[in-house]
Amino acid sequence: MHDSLRPTGEAPLDFRDTLTRLERDGELSRVSREVDPDVELIAVTRKMQRTLNRGLLFQNVRGTIGAVATNVIATRPRLAKALGVDDGQLLGWIEQGYSAPIDPIEVESAPVQEVVSTDDVDIARQIPQIIHCEGDAGPYVTAGVVIATHPDTGVYNASFNRSQIVGGSHARLRMMAPQHLGQYQQVSEGRGEPLPVAMVIGAPPALMLSAASKIPLGSDELQIAGAWQGSPLRVTRAVSVPLLVPADAEYVIEGEVVPNAREIEGPYGEFTDTYVEPAENHVLRVTAITRRADPIYHSILAGSPEDVTLLAVPLQLEVLKHARAFADVVDVGTPGHIFGCVVSIRKRNDEQASAVLMAALAAHSWMKMVIVVDEDIDPHDAEEVLWAVQTRARPDTGLFHIPRLASFPRADVRPVHKGKIGIDATVPMDLKSTFRRREFPEVALEDYLNQAAD
Repeated sequence: MHDSLRPTGEAPLDFRDTLTRLERDGELSRVSREVDPDVELIAVTRKMQRTLNRGLLFQNVRGTIGAVATNVIATRPRLAKALGVDDGQLLGWIEQGYSAPIDPIEVESAPVQEVVSTDDVDIARQIPQIIHCEGDAGPYVTAGVVIATHPDTGVYNASFNRSQIVGGSHARLRMMAPQHLGQYQQVSEGRGEPLPVAMVIGAPPALMLSAASKIPLGSDELQIAGAWQGSPLRVTRAVSVPLLVPADAEYVIEGEVVPNAREIEGPYGEFTDTYVEPAENHVLRVTAITRRADPIYHSILAGSPEDVTLLAVPLQLEVLKHARAFADVVDVGTPGHIFGCVVSIRKRNDEQASAVLMAALAAHSWMKMVIVVDEDIDPHDAEEVLWAVQTRARPDTGLFHIPRLASFPRADVRPVHKGKIGIDATVPMDLKSTFRRREFPEVALEDYLNQAAD
């Protein structure tokens, strides 16, 4: 089933292979000069994200073993490429993967366990101490995929959870119910037991997508990751906790969430580009650190193109599933942020756009603004979308406002996330010929520039 949707002909990738392919395709830049992990590394990353948006491989990070990679899966085409599929087939590939899970395969020899530390587990010395923003409380692990099994069912969950590094074997882990990991922890804590966890850094892209997705509780996320990469996830037994971990990751931090223990974590610069104030969060006791001999540490800046891509693609699929009952949906994009989306449709009548708007707003509770455009508009291109709004939307009849309905629930910003807006930026059916766009021949610009005179 999966091979029919793999038109690129290239195999899915682990994290290291993803970097190799990015470099091959001219989408990765290396930084050889020494870089300070305290804010400077992320400042360089942010500048790259706002210009060329390539991946970055920092080869000389002060006080760090190995290299640091950032901005790796910063676009939807890159994510598709890492899974071995074409961008246009990505949402269909992900959707069918939900119904075709693939069991992981256990191996004994694992690259992620080339170096094992069980006695000396000072995470402040063994992983890069990256401070992302000047107002952060300290260094954080931001690309850690936390793996755990349900205390009763043994079903694997994977999720992204930021972790503040304290020092020694001590860290603070951000999680809470209704997140599935938080529910797992509640069960363990109710019994007075710690929850064994493994924080995977430099995870296979399919597992990163699984960790960022809203997979139904009870579905095994290692199996779903296997489906999305079209082959079994290679796993090995952790050295200090009863878990299977990805064999081809770069680092694994093993440990347990301490029951009935909370500590103040933060402040931290979150994905809304504001700071989350200090609050009580969970305590992680580290029991082992394993890694490759030449590890590549992965760091994700919250709210960056990489963060938003991983969060947005599952959301785009949810919107597609809701909206396609009302129209022929071409694609769904989330330019700007994940609190809104753009739906491109092949409109058959003028009622379809408003029906799609309402369906998309209902697809996810965080959805705050939806714009519907015609099939000739790229929903991933913010400039194209804004052009459609300015040239095609009717302010008198094309705006939809639902007051007071809540969206993003975080308490400190909740007042500005009340109410929802829809914009119909499609051309009225009786004006299709009037709004037909101009056409121009395709040319290769390099054929016309800097040509020597005959």
